[in-house]
Amino acid sequence: MEFIAFTYINNFMDRRVVEDVVFSVVDEANRFFRENGIDVRLLYIGQLRLEPGYLISLSTGEGTLKVYPLEAIIDVLHARLLEEIERDPKIKMNKIFALTTFPLVSRNPYFDFYERFLGIQETRLGLRIMVLSMKPFEPPGLGSLLSEGESGEETRKSLRTFKDRVLKGLLHEVGHSFGLKHCNNECVMNPPNSIEEWDSRPVGYCHSCFVDLKRAVEWSESGVER
Repeated sequence: MEFIAFTYINNFMDRRVVEDVVFSVVDEANRFFRENGIDVRLLYIGQLRLEPGYLISLSTGEGTLKVYPLEAIIDVLHARLLEEIERDPKIKMNKIFALTTFPLVSRNPYFDFYERFLGIQETRLGLRIMVLSMKPFEPPGLGSLLSEGESGEETRKSLRTFKDRVLKGLLHEVGHSFGLKHCNNECVMNPPNSIEEWDSRPVGYCHSCFVDLKRAVEWSESGVER
């Protein structure tokens, strides 16, 4: 069994909503892997907290947001993964995955502006670091419904859509971490041109990507180089 350390970083989103979405997504991802015979599990290691000194201001259509630059997030995640490996070296775990509630931004090294990303992966000394922003998946109006205390069918439907979108994003990034490329099938590895396209994607991999993922996980477990 291969484990992926899992954490999240919350910033200016209702804690109860975040935890509902985050833990539902983790449970559903682990259920997907278990039911499909894929020996991968997400292992929750607690919420990640960054020092306020890392915060930068980012102008968006919704106003100015306080966010953490991607470079700082990756540094902290790398250190946290090393801690987890040191704590229990018997667990096979060389990957860490983090969800954030704010846009992912990185300072362009050549120009004085920040570039935005939906998700990103980086490998450091054989350790894989994955970060995915939940922000682009949030349905319009969900924040208002929640702030007004609405708990009806519209709110439940928006939350279900939010969870499904994030779950597909998580499966997409996990696929990349095991070497899967983008495909053109009805599959989470097929990147959409719009959020509507993403909503139409099934929660899962096409046959080709599924076979490649299972093979990659088996190779990883046996230590075979791809």
